Amino acid sequence: MAERLAQPLSSERVPLTRRLLVHVELADPVTWITPITMVICGAIATSQGESGFHVTNLRDLLLAALAALMCGPFGTGFSQSINDYFDRDLDAINDPARPIPSQRISLGAARLNWVILGLATMGASLILMYQSIWLPVLAAISLALSAAYSIPPIKLKQHFWMGPPAVGFGYVFLSWITGHLIFAPMSWPSFILALINSALAAGLLFLNDIKSIEGDRQLGLRSMTVAFGARRTLLVSYLIIGVCELMLLALALMAGHVWATVVLALALLIPIVSQVQLYREPTHKNFKRYIIASNPFVLLIQFMSAFIVGGYLR
Repeated sequence: MAERLAQPLSSERVPLTRRLLVHVELADPVTWITPITMVICGAIATSQGESGFHVTNLRDLLLAALAALMCGPFGTGFSQSINDYFDRDLDAINDPARPIPSQRISLGAARLNWVILGLATMGASLILMYQSIWLPVLAAISLALSAAYSIPPIKLKQHFWMGPPAVGFGYVFLSWITGHLIFAPMSWPSFILALINSALAAGLLFLNDIKSIEGDRQLGLRSMTVAFGARRTLLVSYLIIGVCELMLLALALMAGHVWATVVLALALLIPIVSQVQLYREPTHKNFKRYIIASNPFVLLIQFMSAFIVGGYLR
């Protein structure tokens, strides 16, 4: 399998536009959404004070855009690209339409993809270093974590208790902290929110094992779904998500935001129907239904918590 996938493609017959689009696909643009929104949430959480983020300030908007580019297309793109490279045999079973198993990109071009994205991530962090000395450190940690997640023998994704938390930490926590540090020193409320939302993302990521259970079994990858079964994995995921949302609900109530507490309660209750459907029939179709039902509320919760900490909601 590896030898077949390693065969170089003839780039002479493929138009440049198509080759570029395959490189973008390898970086998986859908996954950029979470870190980009977390950068924005971190910026919002800095408050409306003199040192905070001001949406009417062009410089602030440009800084936020560069941070979003660093954490989204560059940093997360690196993570997805390097993961596809080292998971090509697994993707050949679970998702053969991906660029490498479908032989729309050679292994050499795929390597170049994640090398360039990694260098771009560090380059952007060095520009942002003028806002905070910690940003290159955070970028380096993010890249190291992404590499550790995918590259043997460490390959954190082989260990179900480490894989989703590592992704949640990299995509959510580090992106939120980055967005905050660009505009203001770190505050405890913002730091705690970043941690809770990181754990919430890890809970959602445990669900992803359901989609790849067949390939995981064939290649001996001990995901949570393989180890415990789909329904037990769902229970663990639901528990983590529920606890995180209850913590955010309690924080909103303690801060005196009753109406925000009501919205958070709805975010807990409305996805229950799709949760039950997915538990009864853990199929890919029901998985999509649950994600569609729950993700808008997760996004709403994240933005609402950032606005509360930032002092925008009274």
